[in-house]
Amino acid sequence: MFLPQRRLILAAPLIALLAACGGGGSSASAPANVTVVAGENQAFINWTAEAGVEYWLWFKAGTSVSPGGDTTSYRLNVSPPYVLTGLTDATEYAFTLNARKDGGEGGPGSAVKTATTRLAGSSWYTGGTLGSGKTLRSVAYGLTTSGSSTYSYVAVGDGGAIFRTPDTSTGRNYVSSEPLTWTTPTGTVVDSSVDLKGVVYANSIAKYVAVGSNGTAAYSSDINTWTTVASTATGTTQTLNAIATNGATVVAVGNNGALRYSNDGITWNATTVSPAITANLRGVAYSTKGVWVAVGSGGTVLTSTDAVNWTATTQSGDLTAVAAVATTSNSVTTYTFVAVGADGTVLTSNDASTWSSTVLAGNLTAVSAASRLVALGTNGTIYTREITGTTWTAQTSPLAGSTLYGLINAQSIYTAVGAGSASIYAY
Repeated sequence: MFLPQRRLILAAPLIALLAACGGGGSSASAPANVTVVAGENQAFINWTAEAGVEYWLWFKAGTSVSPGGDTTSYRLNVSPPYVLTGLTDATEYAFTLNARKDGGEGGPGSAVKTATTRLAGSSWYTGGTLGSGKTLRSVAYGLTTSGSSTYSYVAVGDGGAIFRTPDTSTGRNYVSSEPLTWTTPTGTVVDSSVDLKGVVYANSIAKYVAVGSNGTAAYSSDINTWTTVASTATGTTQTLNAIATNGATVVAVGNNGALRYSNDGITWNATTVSPAITANLRGVAYSTKGVWVAVGSGGTVLTSTDAVNWTATTQSGDLTAVAAVATTSNSVTTYTFVAVGADGTVLTSNDASTWSSTVLAGNLTAVSAASRLVALGTNGTIYTREITGTTWTAQTSPLAGSTLYGLINAQSIYTAVGAGSASIYAY
C-alpha cells in the first residue's frame, strides 16, 4: 500500500530551488489532518490526500522544520499512510508536508508535528480479528510470493487455521489507529483435522512452512495455496510444536523428542540427539552465531551447529519457547539467547551453554529477541527487558484475559497471536 522512498539528499541550493520553483504547474495548499506517530527507528505519517496533488515530506531532528530548509531531509512524491524509516531512536523529530500540482512550485508547509522515536514493546494495541474463536499458535512474516516486492504476515492455528494480511510493500501498514487486517487464503489450505502449531518464512527457499499435529507439515510459495506433507514424509507421527529457520534450512521440534529438518520444506530428514531424549520439545530458534537451540519439558535444552547432530542438557523449568538475537556495539557482537516456560521460568545465555535463571509471574508461552527481549503468556501477560539489562518490566496488555502463543518481531514491530482469535502488536 505504501513504499518508503529513499532518495539522496540534494545540496542545499538545489533543495531550495525545488521547494520554490515549478515546471508550469501550480502550488497546492498544505495537506489537512496530518498525524505523526513515532515508532522504533521510524515514524508513521498520515494525512488527507487530494487527487492530482503531489506531496513532499520534510523532516529533521529537533522541534522545527520548513520546506527547503538547509539541513532538512525530505522524501519526494509520498502517499499516505507513509512509513519513514532510518531514524535514530530516542530522538525528537519535526515533520511538515507541502504540495504542488503538475510539477508546479511547492506550496506552504503544513503545521509542524513533532514525535520522539523509541524502542518497540512498551505500548501494545489490539490488532484486527482473525476469524471467530480460533486459537492461533504462531505468526511469520515474509514475501508474498517468490521474487515479489510485497510482504505479508501469516498466522496459523488449530483446526487448520491460516490467516494472512494484505500485500504491502513493507508490511508496516498499521499504527494504533490502523490495526493490521487479516484475511483467509483463497486457494487450497490445510485440512481442519490438523492443528497447526508453528510457521516460518524461509528466504532462501522462498516458502512459508508450517507444522502441526500428527507429524503434518505444509508449505506455500504464495500464501494462498498450501500443499500438505503427511507424516510418511516427515518421518514422525508426533505433534510438531514449533519451527525455525536460518533462511535455507527449517527445523521442526515436537512431542516425545521429535526433531526433524528440511532444506526445501518438502523432504524431511532425521537427526541425532545425544543423549537420546523423550521430552516434549516446544520451542526452537536459530542464532547468527551459527547455533540452533531447542527447548522443552523438564528443562530440556538442545543445541546444534548443523541442524543434524544435537547435544542435550538439562536446565530448570518446563520450557515452552526460545529466541535468539545478535547485537553489535563498538564492533563487538554479543549473542543473547532467551527461553521461557511455565511458572514464569526465564533462562538467558550468551553462548547457549551456560544459562542463568529468573522467575516471573504467570506461565510464559512465547518470546522474541530483537531490540529488546519480549515475553508473553497467559492472561495477556507481557514482559520486556533491555538486551543489556537484567530487569523484566510488566507491560499493560490490551487483552488481559487471552493467552498468547505466537510472537514475532518484523520491521521493528512486535506482532502476537493467541487464543480466541487474539491479535496484538507494539511498534
